[in-house]
Amino acid sequence: MNDFTRIIEENSIKMGYISGSDKVLFIKCGQGGSIYGYDNKYLKTACSVNEKYGYSVFVSETLDDKREVFEREMNIVKTLVNKDCRINFLGVSKGGLLILWHCCDGINVEHITAINAPLMINFHNRTRPAIQRIGRENITMFYGTEDPSYSYVPFLASQVNIEIIQGADHNLVGGKISFEDIVESIINTKH
Repeated sequence: MNDFTRIIEENSIKMGYISGSDKVLFIKCGQGGSIYGYDNKYLKTACSVNEKYGYSVFVSETLDDKREVFEREMNIVKTLVNKDCRINFLGVSKGGLLILWHCCDGINVEHITAINAPLMINFHNRTRPAIQRIGRENITMFYGTEDPSYSYVPFLASQVNIEIIQGADHNLVGGKISFEDIVESIINTKH
């Protein structure tokens, strides 16, 4: 597959979609990231997960951080897959924060994984309460030791599952674990 099955563009939403089973991987890009990602990393990952495991995959740009936008994205997922589908969320940078902040009742969360979510943004008012609401067993957060939020990780240690990537910066450069490795670990744990 060379591209998404469908690209959905509407008011404050741009998502790429690859049709598959009722198991869903939903990738939320960081601020300014495209559905394709640097060097087509998101598209390649979406195609790989769909081909290997049969998942339906959505990749969503972060064009707006309002809750209503996230709710509309979830309505699109439920319409295209089914209303009872279970979703593995993967948020990159600000995309990870938005997933944590906006996941709510009515969404069947399989698991949430956030990669280098910036903890210095509304940590006490939004991020910590969201983590407490969702629960430790449903969240894994990856941080590179060279990411600006790494120094905040001790504040989360007792609240979520933390994975440290030695030497990795905000874009995972310098670490021994790649974005693709993280996705594979999510799918293999939950498959």
